[in-house]
Amino acid sequence: MKLKNVFAKYGSSMMALALVAIAGQMASRVCYYCFYQPEEPASLQKLIKK
Repeated sequence: MKLKNVFAKYGSSMMALALVAIAGQMASRVCYYCFYQPEEPASLQKLIKK
């Protein structure tokens, strides 16, 4: 009975915290896969020199 009250009182906060943790992990993985470059483009060196 007491455990049920704890989940009723703090359940939404615990689920929100879990959602933030999962979303943070997924965002870092997605950014890595979207922006990963195994080698630099040749035009990047020209851009850096200017």
